[in-house]
Amino acid sequence: MAKACLFLVGLFALAALAWMVFLPVVVERELRAVTGFEVRVTSLAANPFTGSVSAGGLMLANPPAYSVPDFVELRAFKAEINEFSWVFGDRLIIDELSIDASKIELVLERSGRSNAAEFAAAFSRGPAPASPSAPAPSKPFRYLVKSLHLKVDRLVVADYSGLNEVEKTYDLHLDQTFSNVSDPKQLLVPDVIRSLYSFGLNRNASQLLPGEFGKALGDAVGGAAQMGTKVKDAEQRAKNYVKGLLDKLEH
Repeated sequence: MAKACLFLVGLFALAALAWMVFLPVVVERELRAVTGFEVRVTSLAANPFTGSVSAGGLMLANPPAYSVPDFVELRAFKAEINEFSWVFGDRLIIDELSIDASKIELVLERSGRSNAAEFAAAFSRGPAPASPSAPAPSKPFRYLVKSLHLKVDRLVVADYSGLNEVEKTYDLHLDQTFSNVSDPKQLLVPDVIRSLYSFGLNRNASQLLPGEFGKALGDAVGGAAQMGTKVKDAEQRAKNYVKGLLDKLEH
């Protein structure tokens, strides 16, 4: 009995070791096949029984057709997933999600091709219909992140779509916590918008990001710019009014 127990313990230990060693390789291969982006993962651990996932040193590189190679550099990624929520419910529930990014580089090519939009589109492609006449499945992916901690040190915007190529680096040092996130647009809170606007991000950046989130970002940054102009105009009118009063007093 003792020998059998020791054998089972050793077998489980070898299985756990194999899981830790080969899991990053499998994930890299699958993500590369699905997205077309080069993927590198330094460390990855996942527990299918508890729903916990953690990764370190995760890097995404653009396909060769892009003008610049870099896309995303993550120092750390952690998630606590309620696995049964997706099996028995209509949306995936993530209890905790932490994303620590050292750099995100958004690229818009002259052809209108965007790395962020292309990467997101890879995950929105559903399976092919059974026959040409059969409608493709259209069930949207729904989720709820109860607690999201997002850190982004640096944002790089490379826009090659216009006559003048534009490359800008924004040292954001964004560190924000969100609750009950079910839509990316919920990330556009006033503090985030103020940070992006203060670094000079303009509404044209919406072309770099996919779907409604890109449009919402452009509208939010454009609204901040318009509000900033109104504040400056009000300040100038106030200064002119005070100056006019002083001039009248002097006469």
